[in-house]
Amino acid sequence: MINAEEMNMNQNREDFKRGTAELLILHLLTGADLYGYQIAQAFDEKSNGEYTMLEGSLYPILYKLEDAGLISSYIVKAGVRRTRKMYHLEAPGKTHYETILREYLNVTNNIFRILDLPEPAPQARIQAQKKGPDPSAQSS
Repeated sequence: MINAEEMNMNQNREDFKRGTAELLILHLLTGADLYGYQIAQAFDEKSNGEYTMLEGSLYPILYKLEDAGLISSYIVKAGVRRTRKMYHLEAPGKTHYETILREYLNVTNNIFRILDLPEPAPQARIQAQKKGPDPSAQSS
């Protein structure tokens, strides 16, 4: 039997996951176009099973991102009679991803400072992300 404290911890964990799902989905799409099942599998694999993304949570987020113009979708054939809906990160989605990543890293670092823990994301990396790519690092 689950007690009230365990229920509260589970609810807090679920609230945190919901708050980061958009960021993580956009991050996964920075690497490649993916279909829904691949996105759900990546959540599970990369988190060692700690962060599962159920279809009932995943698809509403994908639809919201698509309606906002941050991602697009297209259909590919997968076998004789099956198709897959692939999701692609659009330029506004990349910009949005970079913005919410900076915000997340900033909040996370501040929480770690308050807890007197070493920062998980070096402040220099956040500053570099705020400024964008170093133009001197680009080859001609």
